[in-house]
Amino acid sequence: MDGMQNWTNYLEVMRNRLLIVNDADSLISVLMDVRNIPIALSTIEDVTDGTGLNMSLSVICSEAKVIGRVMCLVSDDMFTTVQLNLDTVKKINSKISVDGKGVVMKLTIKNGAEFLLMFHTDLVEEDE
Repeated sequence: MDGMQNWTNYLEVMRNRLLIVNDADSLISVLMDVRNIPIALSTIEDVTDGTGLNMSLSVICSEAKVIGRVMCLVSDDMFTTVQLNLDTVKKINSKISVDGKGVVMKLTIKNGAEFLLMFHTDLVEEDE
């Protein structure tokens, strides 16, 4: 039970840290400490890469890596990799998700595109 209590405490601490993220530096700081929390990144609407190509994306992974100032997400199926230069992030708004099971961040980057970065911080209870 002690291990479960530690995990619950960890999730609570991470949720509180995620909710106060408001810029790239605080996002990098918290991403360095996130472990074993499901993370999803998706576009809010189709985005363009500047060449006229419109696309939408969604990737789900269990860990994000930060290399320099670039966030790297590799999907759990190892099929999709997304890298986001955090220097391009203009604004970050964090809030509890609609279902209350995690934290959702809206990342607005300098070209106006918006992404959702979602962290599932709800305690996952296993049936025994």
